Amino acid sequence: MFAKHLPPSAALPVVLALDPQAAAACDPERVALAAADAFSVDAVCATHWPKQLVELRERLRPGGRLIVTLADLAEDPAEGAARLAALQASGFIHCLVEALPDGRWLCRGERAPLDTGLARLTAVAAGAAPAYAALVLLIRQTPNKPTWRFEPGERRVWEAATLIDPATGRPALAAFTSLVKAVAFMQPAVLADFLEGINKTGRFATAQVETWGLPVIVNPAFEDWRNAAPGPRVQVDPAQALASEE
Repeated sequence: MFAKHLPPSAALPVVLALDPQAAAACDPERVALAAADAFSVDAVCATHWPKQLVELRERLRPGGRLIVTLADLAEDPAEGAARLAALQASGFIHCLVEALPDGRWLCRGERAPLDTGLARLTAVAAGAAPAYAALVLLIRQTPNKPTWRFEPGERRVWEAATLIDPATGRPALAAFTSLVKAVAFMQPAVLADFLEGINKTGRFATAQVETWGLPVIVNPAFEDWRNAAPGPRVQVDPAQALASEE
């Protein structure tokens, strides 16, 4: 079951299995098992809760994932919150703790793609001013027709897509630093029925977005969020949108 939670990889993913059960669950045709002392692996997998979380994070390549399945949380679901907090405190991002259909629990965290990645995401979530002037949002426009077909005075309604942040359970705006990155998320998300009704993008000044008081997830990758949940759309004012630079 570990295979569907592995991060994208150009070659056969290299997995460090922490116990025999995890090793047995890794399909040799889909992954390569790493040596016990390996570093820069694509994933670390276990069927027990590992104690040295920070050390394991450092053994992952940037963007690599820790994937743990547990049976003991089934008797005490509240323990899941403690596991989630432990992952976040150890520097993992995109953390997830959820029940599986077979009664086990999945605990997953990712090493930040860059050394500054975690700090940047934390700063944006906390409302600090990021280093970019504008953000691109995924929009559902009603009615769905080009601008030149609107009659004078006809009202447009824009609703921006959100994602449910597993760390908080709250919706956060999905925002991108370029149109290219927005489209890279939107296309597979729409094809997978993860997002419905998105028919355009809108570019807004970051300072304007901050005034809305909503958490923001910057440049999410769809592969990292396909097992998460889309949040409710948030109505935004199209008159506040900036002209596109692309």
